[in-house]
Amino acid sequence: MAIDKSALRAQFNKNWKKYYNLRFFKQEGFIRKKCSSCGVNFWTQEKDRKVCNDTKCSDGFTFIGKTPAKKSMDYQETWEEFSRIMTKQGYTEIPRYPVIARWRDDTWFTQASIYCFQPHVVSGEVSPPANPLIIPQPSLRFNDIDNVGITNSHYTCHIHMGQHAFVPPKKFDQSAYLKHIYAWLTKGMRLPGKEITFHEDVWAGGGNFGPSLEFFSRGIELGNQVYMMFKNTPKGFKPLDINVLDMGAGLERAAWFTHGTPTSYEVAFDPVDDQFRKKIGLKYNKKLLSKFSRYAGFLNVDEVKNIEKAWKNVAKKIDVDVKELKKNILPIKAFYSVLDHSRTLLFALADGALPSNSGGGYNLRFILRRALRFIEEFGWDINLTDLTREHVRAFTGQKPRQVTDTRGRELVEVGLHPMFGQLQNKLPDVGRILKYEEKKFNETKKRNRKYLSKYLKKKKKIQENDLIKLYDSKGILPEDIKNIEPKIKIPADFYSKVAERHVDKTEEKYKVISKTSLKGIEPTYELFRDAEQLKEFDAKVLEIVDNRYVILNETAFYPTSGGQLHDIGTINGCPVVNVEKWGKHIAHEVENINFKKSAYVIGKIDWTRRASISRNHTATHIINGVARRILGYHIWQAGSEVRPEKARLDITHFDNLTETELKRIELLANQIVLSDLPINKFTMSRDKAEKKYGFRLYQGGAVPGAELRIIETPGFDVEACGGIHINRTSQAGLIKILRSKKIQDGVIRIEFTSGTNAIEEIQKQIKYLEDSSNVFSVQPKHLPKTCKRFFKEWKDQRKQLRKLKK
Repeated sequence: MAIDKSALRAQFNKNWKKYYNLRFFKQEGFIRKKCSSCGVNFWTQEKDRKVCNDTKCSDGFTFIGKTPAKKSMDYQETWEEFSRIMTKQGYTEIPRYPVIARWRDDTWFTQASIYCFQPHVVSGEVSPPANPLIIPQPSLRFNDIDNVGITNSHYTCHIHMGQHAFVPPKKFDQSAYLKHIYAWLTKGMRLPGKEITFHEDVWAGGGNFGPSLEFFSRGIELGNQVYMMFKNTPKGFKPLDINVLDMGAGLERAAWFTHGTPTSYEVAFDPVDDQFRKKIGLKYNKKLLSKFSRYAGFLNVDEVKNIEKAWKNVAKKIDVDVKELKKNILPIKAFYSVLDHSRTLLFALADGALPSNSGGGYNLRFILRRALRFIEEFGWDINLTDLTREHVRAFTGQKPRQVTDTRGRELVEVGLHPMFGQLQNKLPDVGRILKYEEKKFNETKKRNRKYLSKYLKKKKKIQENDLIKLYDSKGILPEDIKNIEPKIKIPADFYSKVAERHVDKTEEKYKVISKTSLKGIEPTYELFRDAEQLKEFDAKVLEIVDNRYVILNETAFYPTSGGQLHDIGTINGCPVVNVEKWGKHIAHEVENINFKKSAYVIGKIDWTRRASISRNHTATHIINGVARRILGYHIWQAGSEVRPEKARLDITHFDNLTETELKRIELLANQIVLSDLPINKFTMSRDKAEKKYGFRLYQGGAVPGAELRIIETPGFDVEACGGIHINRTSQAGLIKILRSKKIQDGVIRIEFTSGTNAIEEIQKQIKYLEDSSNVFSVQPKHLPKTCKRFFKEWKDQRKQLRKLKK
């Protein structure tokens, strides 16, 4: 059921004394007024004020060149001062979350600080890491790409200064929360109270909603405090059990406001922008930029219907020809877009994401290629890897120093930074990925030139949808098409429209399967959770569906789940051929049933099969952990299937695995086996598990529930996993990699087996080569050309297998 924000706004406005007439306003001398320009209700200390302080109502950013803030702060100082003010009022600062929201099944990216606590904390299911709290959260948004570099206030990656509290309704104090943020504005930024206006509004999302107060000064919104108090139900609005304070403010805007510079980018990217601007020789008209910046917010493509008309209006306001204005501003836009996109890529790649042609990686490749396109268009000497290094240097305040670890991998040592010091050792992996993507971009351009020449001959008129399809299917940027066909019009919001298609996760979510109504039947107790070694058990039959599916009160049979195949065996001697999860019940597919409902039965697990599956499942964890150590931090599990005879693991990686890499993975995996490490299995509350182990827990994707089952190999690997495992790594016996291949862009599949199956596989290979030895007794020079390469590979493999056999 959708929430009508207009109707909500009218309802809250009607009852404004209940939702907005806070004691804070009376204490600080604020009065309620209505904007004469836009009609919004706002609160101010100035009796004669007629407009609300919004950008359009204030005729632009009037703080530029004359900020009312009495204290100038750089990027880092802004957060430190915010933290000082808020912790003094009882808030706890917590570290940032990853920008890849692996704990959620509905979105790829962390788009605001509140995303860190959805859905489990805001629902009351899980305790917050602190309460109340503040957090400096890098947030990725791709719906405003076309505004980056133009409006002075848009980024694909901005730092969200979050202020949050999660309390029962009786303890929820809107007035106190507003007083706390007012202390930041007046004591932190040292902004006079008369310069601040609070706008009444509503916020809705995820089925919940509540009143909100946006705070403005001299034409710019400095933040928004949302009071999440209600939920939408088919029977109407109902109060939430847990009320949520969600205040979000852009760190970039706050720092910019205290300086009053022409652009926010000058403060946010200092000193990286100065360094690279000098390097490429980018010059601009400072006087013109200063005039333009006041009205830059009028060019927000999300808010104007005709962008060309908006450009003309801005040009008219500053008395300059529109062509001259664009000539000066567009190169600056491109330059700051490159700085923004590279910083977004730094955070995303450091947190384990990969550019690709699907999912969240789509938008990362999109902005990467957009940055490369700008660099190429203007002929700039900018290397994205170097740029990410300088971003880290700016965050840490020190120059990175390259060192090498014991395995020959490049590391980077820099001083720790309160917010983002953890980026330091991720730079080598980030650089490798960027280098690969740049190479792929250049290869794609060459290939697409030939395709475009043929395509444009056939297509007489190219529409907006054609441009989007060409990028989606071929990776062709619209500017490349315009170079060939100048008459083509590129929509002002093209990049935003394309990016919006790939923000949310769209894969099919887990569905509860039920072939009949099981209402009133108690959930199946899962014996395999606490007693994995249980081979035989007694149970009561609660229901028989279609004379085939048996529901027991408890079971040791593992159902197909999390990539692991189900158990088989018998119930009262009747074959169990399949086991499925139906919501809170486990259904056993049984052949030739010889018992009835309410009977007591004996279940027996096929232990040979279970043991093979357990070995292969643990081998999956081992190979995943080893691949991450050898290939880099970007390795995550993208999927798996565990069967008794073999298993497969899909990992995120940008290139096919070489034979050398596969051998290294196999060798290290078996070293882990021989180390005889214990495999600990236990349940832990989600908040404690995340605090102790971090978000590497979520290898298989988002895991529901307040409690997590943890599989830990101390000092090596830890994951949230509900599957069946062996007790020590040595019980895997032997791990043999069978093959690997790229199954989609950015995903590599590794197939392998373990235990006796691995030994049998090696024996098969040895026998095959021995049987084939007579065929290759001839000299290579007498072989056809097509056989020579195979002959060489065969000789190499035979040497390796002889060593193994010994």
